[in-house]
This record gives sequence, structure tokens and C-alpha cells, in this order.
Amino acid sequence: MEAKERDGYFKANNAEELLFALKNKESYILIQEEFKTEFVQSTQQPLSDTEEMGFHLGFNGWGSIWGSLFFHIVNFFSKGSKQQKKIDSKIRNYSLKHLNEREMLLYLRQLDY
Repeated sequence: MEAKERDGYFKANNAEELLFALKNKESYILIQEEFKTEFVQSTQQPLSDTEEMGFHLGFNGWGSIWGSLFFHIVNFFSKGSKQQKKIDSKIRNYSLKHLNEREMLLYLRQLDY
């Protein structure tokens, strides 16, 4: 990916900036090496398309309803900051792509359709 292609991407360098981008439903969020390690350790990663499809097929389409309910209950009772809980909740609308060792890209799932 070239530098000029990245001009329209929101660059999140910390949790506050990431939450801001998630609340504003930025189409593309670039997480660079300064924040990448913290992001991977503290954030619940979104499911890949293959994992999510298998989950939905296994529950005959009811997986998203029960999965969402279960997620919100677990998230409510989990330990962690309010900020991290909001990030974990909002990141479910995004897909994750590892660009290279130093960068990751979050993009809205609806852009795939």
C-alpha cells in the first residue's frame, strides 16, 4: 500500500483516538506500530469472515442474535475500563487486516458488501 493511498485513512495512535474513530464510524482506521502492540494485547479482535460464517451456519442464523446478547452480558461483567469496553463493543462492526509487521487496518464490514 503506497503512502498516497493512506491519505484518507484515520491513523489511531492510542486508545482515545481509536475510540473517536470508532464512534465516528471512520471507513478505514490504520493502527501503526506504536499502538499496535497495545491494541493486540488489550482489544478483543473481531472474528474473520470465515469464523463468523461458520458460527452463523452452526446456529441456523440465530448465532448473531444469541452471540450479540451473550457478548453484551459478558462485556458488562468483565473487568476493564469503560473505554476498553466501548472499543470492544464498537470494533465488532469492523474487519481486521494485517498489512505488515508494523501496521494493521480496520475497515467497516459494510464496505465488503
